[in-house]
Formats: sequence, structure tokens, C-alpha cells
Amino acid sequence: MRNQTFSVEIEANPNDFLQMKHYLNKWQPDFVSISNLSRYSYEEMVQCARYIQTDLKIPVVIHLTGLTHTKEQVKKAFNELMDLKIRNFLLVRGNIHHNMHIEDDFNYASDLIKYVNELDKDSKINVIAGCYPDIHFLANSLTEDIEYLKEKVNAGVDSLISLMCFDNDRIYKFIEKVHEYDINVPIRIGIMPITDSFKKHYLAHNDVTMPKFIKTTEDLLEDGIDFAVNQINDLYNNNVNGIHLYTHNDWMVSDRVYENIKHNL
Repeated sequence: MRNQTFSVEIEANPNDFLQMKHYLNKWQPDFVSISNLSRYSYEEMVQCARYIQTDLKIPVVIHLTGLTHTKEQVKKAFNELMDLKIRNFLLVRGNIHHNMHIEDDFNYASDLIKYVNELDKDSKINVIAGCYPDIHFLANSLTEDIEYLKEKVNAGVDSLISLMCFDNDRIYKFIEKVHEYDINVPIRIGIMPITDSFKKHYLAHNDVTMPKFIKTTEDLLEDGIDFAVNQINDLYNNNVNGIHLYTHNDWMVSDRVYENIKHNL
């Protein structure tokens, strides 16, 4: 693995196998995380994971969410994934969407993290959790958010991936504050190029502060790619642990970003 990692998140669309093969083989990310967005089934997520890890030989990270799953459901999925030799898990609370059925077993990400670590009796897994340079919408302050982050990490977390943030100064201040709390696991910074109206809507839905260029741009595609490239290059130059590119399976945009980031891929 590189000193500064490069990883990507994709959606579990089995119809994209040809694109996955071409671009993932080209990029050779340190790992691929597969999101569990509601429009794709758990079976499709497993199908994509098996293809990427077995056929393409690239490590896979599987998302498991707490709010919508019971302990029995998580245990069943965990055992199935372990049988597939998947050892990397991104464990998150999950967001509440319209008409979503909520379970009672995991009200917080830390509950899910503790439970999955209890299932891992042989210490074979790698647990990843989320963090929020823009502050989680349920937290009243950055300090409160980081205190909860420390609780998550202490529950058994090996590394963190941030939700997207478009202000690098805020990211650097966040990392500095995290280290003040003796949270010393690697933090990979999540980046999502804003290149179309769907991504703008996605960010607004997740209460993410958007960059100023969004209000003035006359070419969202080109300006969105340029902004992402410049942001990533600055982050690498300032020695972040890694970049995690949220692709939304927009292969062309993601490849243009990849082609223009200045680090030793």
C-alpha cells in the first residue's frame, strides 16, 4: 500500500462490470468500497464485491448500516462476507430517508462497531468508520462531534473515511483537533466531484456545505472536475493519509480526476 492511499467508492451495479474492470484495473486503488444505496440489493452488493476481490484482485470494503438492520441480519451478513474472504467493513449508523424502516438494535455507529467486533472472534477484520470535517448534523459542536468520534474509535476502529468536505482549511483544522483528542488512526479524506445536478441534490440532502463556485459556474462539469483535482492535489501536498473518491459510478468524471491528480499512483 502507498504511503498516501488512493481508494474509491462505487455503487453495487452489476451492469457496470465492464467499466469496473477497465477503470479499476487502470487506477489500481488500494481498496474499493461498495455502498449499499437502497436502489441496489444486498445480493448485488455481494455480487460486485466477489467480482472485484476475486476476479480483479483488489481489496473490497463492504458497507454495513445500523439503523435499518437487526443484530441477526448483521450477524448473517457478517458470516456470509467472512465466507467470501471479505475482511474490510465500513460500519456506519446510516441516514434516515423517506419511508425507511428503522430497527432498534443499533441507534449509533458505535453500537454497530462494538457488535461486529464481538462477532470477529479471531481478530481478522479491518473496521472503518466515518468522520465529519463539516460536523455531523446531529452534533451541536465540533468538540461534541469529536468526543463521539473518539467513542467510535475506542469501540474498535482501524481507520476513518471522511464525508466529503470542500474546504481544505476546515479539513486541516479537523485533523488537528482529532489528534488533540489522541485519535491517531489513519484518516482518508472523502472527495466527490460536483459535476451535475444529481450530485448537488445529494450534497444538499446530506447537509454538506457546497463550495462557492457552484453559485457562479457556467460549466459545472469542467469546473467541478477542476475543483476536485485542485482540492486533492492540495490535500496530498499537505500529507493527508489518503484520498477516497466518491465516484457514484460516474466513470468518465472519475477517470479525468484520476488523470490529473499529482501523486505517485
